[in-house]
Amino acid sequence: MKPRLKTSKKWTAFPEEYRTQIEDVFRQEFSEKLGQSKLIVDGRIYPEEIVLRVGFLEKGRIVQNNFEASATYKAEGNDAMDNMANCIDAVASMMSDFFQAGEEGIEFPLSWQEYEFEGRKIWLQFSTENSDLEKEADRILGMDQSSLVNEEEESDDLYEQEPGEINEPSMFSGKGKKKKKEEMH
Repeated sequence: MKPRLKTSKKWTAFPEEYRTQIEDVFRQEFSEKLGQSKLIVDGRIYPEEIVLRVGFLEKGRIVQNNFEASATYKAEGNDAMDNMANCIDAVASMMSDFFQAGEEGIEFPLSWQEYEFEGRKIWLQFSTENSDLEKEADRILGMDQSSLVNEEEESDDLYEQEPGEINEPSMFSGKGKKKKKEEMH
């Protein structure tokens, strides 16, 4: 799971009890649609950002459907808790839309996209990263993320941006442009 802001480096995982409560709510709300699927809830608290991922992995599949939300917050007051609740509601809304669309499918943003949700700015995206495979890869590489405070690796992913910065896929930015056929000869 990648944060939206470039400044989001150090993070703490959502407390296990809180994560379990979120999982219980989603399992209750979507039990019929989830069936035997594994429900995955992951959340991180950065100094200025909260990121929530709720995903599900259907039995026998590798692709995991993830609904992710990010919100900027201020450390003082109840702003963090309000934003966490807002992220939960936004992700639940995404999942509901996903299940209602059925076989027709629905297109969610694949990189952070800003939305107005219940009077606040929130960023949403959809991904198919398999949490179990990522954890196993981290374990094999010796990357322990079970400590209270963890740190992101340096990366130039498209996900990361400063507030107000627009992500432009590299295919439109001129980076790595393919040469025209005439230029090659």
